[in-house]
Amino acid sequence: MTELFYTYVSLSLAILCIPTAVPGQQSQGSPDVAGPVQALVKQHEAWSEKNSTPGAFIRVKETGREGAVARFNFYVSGLPDDRMYNVVSWPIDQSQPATIIEGVSLGKDGIVSCTGRLDGECSDLSGDKNNAVDFVFNSLTGEPNRLALIAGDQRAAVIVVPNPITSSDRGCTLSVKRLMPHFELAFFTGSGYEHDAKTTFQTDSYGEKHVVETTADHEGNVRFAILPFVSGHQHGKTSIKAASLGCSPALTFDWGQ
Repeated sequence: MTELFYTYVSLSLAILCIPTAVPGQQSQGSPDVAGPVQALVKQHEAWSEKNSTPGAFIRVKETGREGAVARFNFYVSGLPDDRMYNVVSWPIDQSQPATIIEGVSLGKDGIVSCTGRLDGECSDLSGDKNNAVDFVFNSLTGEPNRLALIAGDQRAAVIVVPNPITSSDRGCTLSVKRLMPHFELAFFTGSGYEHDAKTTFQTDSYGEKHVVETTADHEGNVRFAILPFVSGHQHGKTSIKAASLGCSPALTFDWGQ
């Protein structure tokens, strides 16, 4: 079985060194950082929402786990099975996506494979007759792994979070993803809130309490981002809780080096 192994690599300089938060800021800084923060959040959201051919979808199946290391197979629907694709990845410690494997094909039930049958197609060096690509992630908590299969104008993208940070309460959910390696930027999504209504969240880090106000969309979903670092601290813990009348999911995450 062909293995692609992903691991977290510490950076000496974080991408987009951002000193402030959006919204509910934990530390004060130049308002100019709002632009880069919003751009990074939009790029993350667009990865699976806009980078897939209409009707194309990747189903992710976990095949094994040992500690933080998780293995997955990808099953693709809605794309032609008579062509070869490149696998592209955009890790949170890189500013741009990059091709990580060339010439995969779609096998039985659309499983992403390396059969080596066609000229230019990747080969399964292990000799496993299944030929499926084994995607192996060694991820931090809340770390999204963004991948896509691309062949010209045919593409399907997916975000895999092997170790999610999520909470639920009375029908509402709240999850957070780290969009930078040390959680310099925390992106929250939630569902089940009152439709088209203002929703309030309360954050606490080193005793600094802030209020985040956002508005749920027509389907009761919320999306917002904060920069949780507190001035004078290299690492810490942030707690956040919804202050909604109907539900109050709460979660905690660690940030810093």
